[in-house]
Formats: sequence, structure tokens, C-alpha cells
Amino acid sequence: WRCVRQIARLYRKISNQRKDFHWQLASELCKRFDTIVLETLNLEGMKRLWGRKVSDLAFSQFVEILKYKCQKHGRRLLQVGQWTATTKPCSDCGFHNETLTLSDRQWTCPECGSHHDRDVNAARNILRAGIATT
Repeated sequence: WRCVRQIARLYRKISNQRKDFHWQLASELCKRFDTIVLETLNLEGMKRLWGRKVSDLAFSQFVEILKYKCQKHGRRLLQVGQWTATTKPCSDCGFHNETLTLSDRQWTCPECGSHHDRDVNAARNILRAGIATT
């Protein structure tokens, strides 16, 4: 039984550290930005694909904390639908690159020649979609 209690204590410690990090990150984001844009994610589908890795992130917990902090500090939290095209469009010219696969981490737009990191490009497109909703 002692081992079970020790393991439970470790899980509780990890959970508390994660929650503390979420509170600190939400506070920092609210201090730095007046508007925060997030993509709504299908966490259940992601859990089926990646399992415990997604659960360990506790993303929905972070979103709830961020909503609370934004409301408290008078910041805007915008959410962009998960089906909004964010990865394939070029954030510079808008060209829609249909040839991208999940393994393509970087790509160059054939239309305007800009070089993109997949995640940075998606973040720019999420920001643009969020601003367009206001």
C-alpha cells in the first residue's frame, strides 16, 4: 500500500505542477496581449490518435483557466473553428497548397515564393481568421 500512496502522491504533484504552469501561462498571455485567438480542437479525436499524450496536456483545463483570466483582466478570447483551413493556405498571399502532407514541416509557396514553417504559418492563419470574426 505504501507504493500505491507514493505513486498517487507523484501523480498529484505532476497534476499540481501542470495546473500551476497553466495559471502562470494564462496570466502571462493576458499581461502581454489584449486579444488571444485559439483554435477549437477535437480533443476526443486527438486522444484516439495519440492517446495519453493528449490527455497529459490537459488542454481543456488550460482553455478554461485562460477564459477565466481573460474575463478577469478584460481581454478578448476568440476561438476559431477546427475546420477552418489554417495549415495549407499561405499566410502571405493566400494560395491554398493542396499537396501538403502531415510530414511536411516546412514548405515554400509556389505562388509567392515565401518559405513557411508549418506551425508558424498555421498560427498566422489562425490569427487572421480570429481577427476576421470581429
